[in-house]
Amino acid sequence: MALGRVSSRAELRNIRLVEVSARCDPKTGGGTLEANLDNDCEVVGRESKTLQVACNYRFSVNATQAKAAEATVKYLLDYELGGDEPFAAEDIEEFAFANGTLHSWPFVREFLYGLTSKMGFPPYMLPAFHFKPKPPQIQPTEEKLAGTPEPAAAPSPEEAK
Repeated sequence: MALGRVSSRAELRNIRLVEVSARCDPKTGGGTLEANLDNDCEVVGRESKTLQVACNYRFSVNATQAKAAEATVKYLLDYELGGDEPFAAEDIEEFAFANGTLHSWPFVREFLYGLTSKMGFPPYMLPAFHFKPKPPQIQPTEEKLAGTPEPAAAPSPEEAK
């Protein structure tokens, strides 16, 4: 629900690569490659009608327990916000993670595919991004019996990956 409140009034205006660092171990040969990727997206600028979101990706490739390659990539996304009603801070944070990841993911996919190939590894194909839906929130009622357990908390943006 929070995502929809912001998404319906936000338009992606620009996305750009603002930081990159990469290296590989030239001694690393074939063998089974194991890739790891994690990311975070956060609000880095906000005005009444604009929002800037930075998405950081950390990628590493291991070959037979040794680090074969690693890269960090940062994209900056600029959104234009419509409407006159203000947004809740929590809604903006959820939007930044979810939509920032969704909008930058194809760029990261292309970047890592080319990078691993140029490093002499089989091209790494980052899988499609899938959101895991949050479980429905159960609102407590006055009739709630004492000792009844509380519903589980919704996953954090990191757990929603």
